[in-house]
Amino acid sequence: SLTDESKEIEKETTPVIINENGIKYQTFPFDISSQKTGFYCDQRENRFNLAKLCEGKRVLDLCCYNGGFALNAMVHGGAASCVGVDSSPVAIAAANENRELNGVSSELSFVQMDIAQYMKEAQENIKEFDVIILDPPKLAPTIAQLDRASRKYHSLNRDAMKLINKEKGGLLLTCTCSGAMTQKNGGQFFLETIQGAALSAGRRITLLSTSGAAPCHTQDPASFPANAYLTAALFSVSPATD
Repeated sequence: SLTDESKEIEKETTPVIINENGIKYQTFPFDISSQKTGFYCDQRENRFNLAKLCEGKRVLDLCCYNGGFALNAMVHGGAASCVGVDSSPVAIAAANENRELNGVSSELSFVQMDIAQYMKEAQENIKEFDVIILDPPKLAPTIAQLDRASRKYHSLNRDAMKLINKEKGGLLLTCTCSGAMTQKNGGQFFLETIQGAALSAGRRITLLSTSGAAPCHTQDPASFPANAYLTAALFSVSPATD
């Protein structure tokens, strides 16, 4: 009936507020057609732990989705400023809603743009950041796509490192949610890809830590390593050398 259809539409468009690390997010679990349906819980600890390193820093959150890393940096980290960038208008709308929901200051802004284009323009405008998060969508769904994906990871990380504070250096948290990338050579392939990107950017990097999905994403030994898909690698990026 029309009444039932109206109720279903109302249900789909009614947000469910969730709380993670003391930060509120709007989600739409009943709207199966929307990108805003889900929420990525796998980065929960990574978001919170990185925030502790953001006090007084200029933060750039690339592929920010609904603003998780950016909001943690501002709310828990006391970042001086933060810019979140994503190509999806739906994601940026959700991020802005979440910023308002948490009463975060205007020092947090979200930009709808392809991240490669944003980094190109930022470099042209001599913008710099102290902490950069790069958390792209799955670039290598299968092993067959690994070579092409590795070239993309290389270029994105190279361009991100070029935006790190040239005088003092900074931090880069770079992620892959592609199981093929995480699992190749026991995870060494991804780290070597980032090292190659650093050489191209003219920056020295030091690996500080690697982590995976949050503990709620348990791994079955019988299916390992198939369910080991997420790598979040935190690097210290040196000052630029002339």
